[in-house]
Amino acid sequence: MLNYVCEPYKEIEEVVQTFEEQLELFFSKDFETKTNKPKQDENLGQVFTSAILAKFMIGLLKESLKPYSSILDPCIGPNTFFKAMNEDFSNCNLKGIEIDISLITEEIKKFYESPNRTLIKGSFFDLPITEKFDQIVQNPPYVRQELLIEGANSKDSIRYNVSSLLSTIPSQSNLYIYFLLKSILHLKEGGVMVAVIYDSWLYSSFGKFLKESFLKLGRLENIYHFKKSAFDNVEVGATVIKFVKDNNHKKSISYYPLNDLNDLRTYNGLNANCLKLKQQELLTYSFNNQSQINYKSSLFKELKTIVSQPIQRGTSAVVNSHFIFSKNELPELKPIIKDVSRIKTYTVNEENAYILAVNGSISNETKQYLESVKNEILKTPTQKFIAVKRDIETKRDWYKINLKATGNFIFNYYLRNNIDFIYNPNKFLSSDNFYILNIKNNELANFAILNSSFTRLNTLSNSRSQGNGLRKIQLYEFKEVKVIDVNKLSELTIKKLELLGKELMNVSRYEDDQKHIIESIDLLLIEEYNAINCSSLTIDVLINEIKEYLN
Repeated sequence: MLNYVCEPYKEIEEVVQTFEEQLELFFSKDFETKTNKPKQDENLGQVFTSAILAKFMIGLLKESLKPYSSILDPCIGPNTFFKAMNEDFSNCNLKGIEIDISLITEEIKKFYESPNRTLIKGSFFDLPITEKFDQIVQNPPYVRQELLIEGANSKDSIRYNVSSLLSTIPSQSNLYIYFLLKSILHLKEGGVMVAVIYDSWLYSSFGKFLKESFLKLGRLENIYHFKKSAFDNVEVGATVIKFVKDNNHKKSISYYPLNDLNDLRTYNGLNANCLKLKQQELLTYSFNNQSQINYKSSLFKELKTIVSQPIQRGTSAVVNSHFIFSKNELPELKPIIKDVSRIKTYTVNEENAYILAVNGSISNETKQYLESVKNEILKTPTQKFIAVKRDIETKRDWYKINLKATGNFIFNYYLRNNIDFIYNPNKFLSSDNFYILNIKNNELANFAILNSSFTRLNTLSNSRSQGNGLRKIQLYEFKEVKVIDVNKLSELTIKKLELLGKELMNVSRYEDDQKHIIESIDLLLIEEYNAINCSSLTIDVLINEIKEYLN
């Protein structure tokens, strides 16, 4: 476990004996400079905690509260947590940190004037590791890894001059991972951390690292999983976790599956849905909605195992508004599939846009256009097109793009009601809002399987809510979608699937005809599923489980 993490910097490998010591070195002040102040329009990833959630989380802290406890909030925002504390916390020593000075109101300044309260206006990552606390409560900022490039929350600011240790934390990690790990280092032995974080850690690859880290550094006592949302006006799944820094791994984790803040009535009222997990089960338990379909059956394979080339996103434009065209206006434009809503059937018969793809000599017309685009981009606000501006300054051919290999199937990774694998037999170039698959054998039978309710359900299971009925599936999640292995089916079933696949090719994606074909596909596959698994699965179960996600 964590073998890929624990390869310390060679010159200090004798000093760094444990995972915790390696993390301490990772965040050590000896390897950092002071964090820059955030720019005025910088995205700091703040989504503030509601009063009801703050009260609930403070209640979790109260369970282990001791007189004169030292408590840290590393990112106070509007000071929601400390304001929610009642008189039981009156003799505690409170320390709050906030990098966004614009949030520090006169009321907050006055709050910290008491002798046992300290306010630090700056970055949590500038707090020395030597400072230890009995309790920590937080709602850490949420910034995706690809945005951790510049600014106060950049990876450079967090991990300045520790390039030899960059393997310690996976590169895909969201900013809240760094907050959690550094917070644990600030806990005293037996200390408690309560945090609200997005639920991506339950499913993602960097989440596996975080789970392993929790087990190495202590244990989780509670997970409260709000599958719809725990924040006001933000419909994204979230978790409240209670972490204890001790080695008592005999104690179980209490997992509470909830919908949203409306489920917070009383602490005792939540116990009816409580699931007890062993600490090690944190690494293996599936936190997705539980399905009646046995996707662990030998009938299923991961999507990434049935393709002839790695699944990847389509071709990206430098800037969509300047490099994607609706008409063929320049000599260097290439036709591309861009708008999924304009693909009316299950087969794409023509491209529906053009992308500027310069390769070799450039026409005068395009040279003039690129010069005007460059000037327009450079005039935009500082935080817009950061990477493109950097390329303009450092590369002569900043406008060049990487044309991705095409495939005979494409899939749009934003999901609503249409969760369709679209057949691309002519292998048209497709844009980066699609995933590209290439399947050589049994094309039409696999086409039918990909559009079955079995595949759709598992795709939904691997996806995440984006709010307002929209879902998204990340590439690593998409690769792990379970599909029925065509090689496990009878020859008669394969022939029938090929006929249904051929029938599905030219049917409208938006009309009822496709439902009858997919139902026929489902019935064939259910028969095979039941025979292999000695079960009695019905089509109603499949349809109802899909409806639960879509609703």
